[in-house]
Amino acid sequence: MTIGNELMVGAEGSRFMALRPDSDIREALTANLAAGEQLNASDLVRVPTPAGGGLLWQWLDAGNNEQTAKTIDGVLVYYGVRGTLWPTTEATVGRQPVLVTYDLETAHRVSDDIGDLDEDALEACRIGDRLYDWKRLPWNQWSTGNGGVGKRCKESRLLAILRENEAWPLLIQAGPGSVVGCSQFVKRLDVPHYRAVVSLTLKKAESSGGKPYSQIVPVKTGSLSVEEGKIVQRLYTVPLSRMTTQLDATAGGE
Repeated sequence: MTIGNELMVGAEGSRFMALRPDSDIREALTANLAAGEQLNASDLVRVPTPAGGGLLWQWLDAGNNEQTAKTIDGVLVYYGVRGTLWPTTEATVGRQPVLVTYDLETAHRVSDDIGDLDEDALEACRIGDRLYDWKRLPWNQWSTGNGGVGKRCKESRLLAILRENEAWPLLIQAGPGSVVGCSQFVKRLDVPHYRAVVSLTLKKAESSGGKPYSQIVPVKTGSLSVEEGKIVQRLYTVPLSRMTTQLDATAGGE
């Protein structure tokens, strides 16, 4: 994200302080990034989905302070897709995936450690220099996941939520168990996602193998004006669409 003249405009009276030209949040946003300086994806606070069916969001904020909440509320300033193919059926913390895609069509090779994957099958899907056809991958078919359940290629959704009194959004990665619900929710919104005010809660669900997990439940609670939406697009949505490709591609970062 680059600071420029666009930060001098805003939506007066918006309940989201980062959109108001007269707020301390906007002043800090303008002052703390020098002209031409960019915000990197690693600067965003990432909120993990709890394991084992937990119903509370827990994360470390920018000051390394532990935060806990039942809901994460704010504007859905960014929504994107992601897919990963790991060298083994179970991701290992700190280990890189073999392939990563940000459009579910073209996958980028990020590691040469292919684990137990078939090199010939992988090569058959190559379409360029370290580029692969995501949809043709044999591991993107059903029954190729661990124990023959699901797909070995894992899809996720990235959601960036700008809260009322913050300058930078929180970044949440919705894993396979939440992909369908989040995808359908966004598709059915009656406004562009960057104008939707949403609330993310968690519910306990169970996999087909009987393992409990936490599923994200998104609800629309309001809408921004067209003017606010244009500012959100300029300040967050467009820059974040480029920044998400910078995300750390390791199991610990998933």
